Amino acid sequence: MDLLTRLRKKYDDKTLVEVETDIFHLKKTMISAQKGMVEGIYYLQSTERFKEDKTYANSSFELYIKDKFSMLPKTYNDLRIAFHNFREVALEYGPGIVTSIRRTCGAEKMGEVLREIKATDDKAKKPITREKMQKIIEKHKKARLIPAGPTPKKDFQDWRAKYEAGQKRILLLESELEEAHKQVDRLKATVLRLNSYQSAIQDAAMKFQDESAPAMAS
Repeated sequence: MDLLTRLRKKYDDKTLVEVETDIFHLKKTMISAQKGMVEGIYYLQSTERFKEDKTYANSSFELYIKDKFSMLPKTYNDLRIAFHNFREVALEYGPGIVTSIRRTCGAEKMGEVLREIKATDDKAKKPITREKMQKIIEKHKKARLIPAGPTPKKDFQDWRAKYEAGQKRILLLESELEEAHKQVDRLKATVLRLNSYQSAIQDAAMKFQDESAPAMAS
């Protein structure tokens, strides 16, 4: 008997509501089983009993759950947080919705978003759809900071202004240095003239002494 034949035999005599009720029941059973699995894994993690398996005695817990249960550490952590911190919501709507709210809206908005989903669900005649829940989540989406203004252009203008100011400063310093060199040259010339005057005075004094000596002797 193929799958569809077996399912028709099971569901053809039931109403749509009855079939949906069976599916919802199976969904809750699946979520409940998932919760039990995560709690069992958490026990092995906390007690480190997974190391009793000699194969993983020196291995990480992350490697253990990937090998044993085909579960990524990130998936395990998301499920553990959902079932541990938001048990009722996770069991009613599934752990995925809890994870989606936490990632999209932030942990600080969890309560607010969940209350709105619950209120919307209670008002509706039918169970709230995933699409409606997602709209509520998107409404409370945490804002992302967007850099204001053309930063690269501003940086370029700042550096250009600094460069031009630096060039002006260099020209000013070069001008001051040139003037200083001229001042030194003028001082050197003055010193040479003074030395020349001093030599002339000394020569005149010696000549005067030489000329005066015979007169004094007679």
